[in-house]
Amino acid sequence: MSPYLEKYKKNISIDMRRRGFSYSEIINQLHVPKSTLSYWLKNLKLTPEEIKKLDDKYVERARAGALKKISRTSGLIERIKNSSSQDIKEISKKELWLMGIMLYWKNGNNNDLRKGVHFSSSDPHMIKLFLKWLKETGGIKEEEIKFEIFLKNNRRDKNDFKEKAANYWSEVSGFPKTNFQKNYFQKTNTGIRNRKQSGPEYGFLRVKVVKSSMLARQIAGWIEGLKNINNIK
Repeated sequence: MSPYLEKYKKNISIDMRRRGFSYSEIINQLHVPKSTLSYWLKNLKLTPEEIKKLDDKYVERARAGALKKISRTSGLIERIKNSSSQDIKEISKKELWLMGIMLYWKNGNNNDLRKGVHFSSSDPHMIKLFLKWLKETGGIKEEEIKFEIFLKNNRRDKNDFKEKAANYWSEVSGFPKTNFQKNYFQKTNTGIRNRKQSGPEYGFLRVKVVKSSMLARQIAGWIEGLKNINNIK
């Protein structure tokens, strides 16, 4: 490098550093070795304003890098989701039957079989899947299925909100509001506080099958069978 070009690049590097450029940015633009740049800038004294400018640019670059990484990761996650979703083809009736048993098992409804079949969730997709299971594998008729809505007891507009909640869950379930028996407002110190709320804040829905104590016992037997066959007693 000629003395003239070296002096020129040194002056440019000092100016860039004062304007908040990082070492890597200066090296990429001026094409000089890091050791050379460090030698040029080792005695450079920056003012408080220049130091702040350098810090601000560092934060800005870090934020931009983080956002780029998040975007790249989100894109990868979305591609994985789209790809893995293609692995699920048609679901057989037996597979749906097993899915429903596992869903019911996870819901923990085996404590009192005399109450019959009931299933509670704030997740509309879970509700739809359970209703599909009841109708397609259990042969349960729509008139045998009733609903109860559980809401937080912190509403001032309770009557209006009960109507909104009923409309929401009626749309989710595909059942008319005549199948909805009761709305309950739960105290905040009950289990509903720990449940995830679906929609804006429409509590959770309990699906009940009328006169189904025998079916509840049958489901309990299926669950025991799954425990036995998988040796998870």
